[in-house]
Amino acid sequence: MKIILFSNYRSSLSVIDYFNTIGYLSAVVSTDKLRDNHLEIESFCKIKNIHFLKVHKYDLEIHIEQLFAEIQPDVAIMFGFSYRIPASIYEFPLLGFYNIHYSMLPAYRGPDPIFWQIKNGESSSGVSIHKVDEGFDTGNVVMQKVVPFIPGETWAIADGRHGITATDMILQFIEQLNQMPPHPIKEINPSSNYTKVKVEDLTIDWNSQTAAQIENLVNASNPVYGGAITTFRKQPVRIFEVSPVDGKGQAGVFPGTIIHADGSGLFVQCVDDHLLRINILSLNEGVLSGFKLVALGAGKDERFEAGQLVATVLDVN
Repeated sequence: MKIILFSNYRSSLSVIDYFNTIGYLSAVVSTDKLRDNHLEIESFCKIKNIHFLKVHKYDLEIHIEQLFAEIQPDVAIMFGFSYRIPASIYEFPLLGFYNIHYSMLPAYRGPDPIFWQIKNGESSSGVSIHKVDEGFDTGNVVMQKVVPFIPGETWAIADGRHGITATDMILQFIEQLNQMPPHPIKEINPSSNYTKVKVEDLTIDWNSQTAAQIENLVNASNPVYGGAITTFRKQPVRIFEVSPVDGKGQAGVFPGTIIHADGSGLFVQCVDDHLLRINILSLNEGVLSGFKLVALGAGKDERFEAGQLVATVLDVN
């Protein structure tokens, strides 16, 4: 079997290594968006002498068509790939072109489903393998597995656990594909679609979001989007970690107000009168603990507020 893997996602390394070891892997296609630890994909391919092709959005069709004509792959798999695949490419492999998506499709179609599922407070997610077609995550699903969320886990923790599940599923799927063509499975979840994460999606609205919703947003944005956005003393702040606190706050307090700040931490009241302890945050002065911010003078009755901030949202899909 000849496989071409499309990925700009570090978690694909174990899949690349396995298929290369058993002689299935013919090439790896990645994008110009490789950065940070995802650069290990290109380095690994060079070390292992794996055919590696890096494509740009506007020339990927011609380069991939040339690659497919040369290799004549049996199957292609996308495992974290940034660009849409045209029909001339996804219809080429004899056994199909498949995508790995981190949700129980058709729920949470679109980019970065882990962010949206954590932000929305879902109790479970999943991994789906589906055929690629002209839509976004709309092709027939051929394999799925539920991945429950761990209460309080961050984007990165969830992403790592989904990656382990996805790797096992890909290996299982390819072995099954060797025996017989896959059949679509029954989709039991309602369809939903989400867009690329924007700055406003990362910004805390103290006047409308409950303590639980803010905690979910903080976890969903850590670390991939650099934390949830707010302001403090008219300066931009990113919050990376909070903890819920038992009990209620004080009557008549504006949401976002610090109602307690001492050696036990920094406690903020939310719109539903529940409290959050601010554990880790990033200011212009650096990454600090809530305890450190208290020691530096943050005190009772000061407020965290929403604000118009200049921020960069990283493209991770």
